[in-house]
Amino acid sequence: MAKARNKTPADAVNASLVPFETAYANPLLIAQRMHSEALRATLGWQAEMLDFFRHRIEQDIRLVDSLIKAREPDEVVSTCSAFCSQAFDDYTREAVKAARYGQDVASETSEQVRKDAEELSNDLKTATLTVA
Repeated sequence: MAKARNKTPADAVNASLVPFETAYANPLLIAQRMHSEALRATLGWQAEMLDFFRHRIEQDIRLVDSLIKAREPDEVVSTCSAFCSQAFDDYTREAVKAARYGQDVASETSEQVRKDAEELSNDLKTATLTVA
C-alpha cells in the first residue's frame, strides 16, 4: 500500500520564499540566464570566426589569381612567401583575439557572480532582520 504524501498548502510554500523572490528562488531562471549568456558568447565568437574565415578565403583566392598571373619562378616564390607570411600574421592575430575574448568572458562572468553574491547576501540580511 502506498503511503500518502504530506501536502503543504501553497500559501505556506510561497511565504517561505518571500526573501528569495529574485532569480535565486527559481533554479530554472538561474539556468536560463547561464544558458543565454553562454549562447551569447558562443554566437559572438562564431561571428568573429566567420569574419576571419571570409577574410582568409579572400586571401586564398588572391593567391590563386597571383599565381596564374606569375610569369617567372621567382614571382611564384615571392607570391607564396608573401602569402604564407600574411597568413601567419593573420592566424597569430586571431589567436590573440581568441585568448582575449576568453579572458573578457571570464572577467564579465566573475563580475556578475560578485554582483549576484552581493545581492543574495543583502537578501539574506533582509530576511534575517525580518524574522528577528
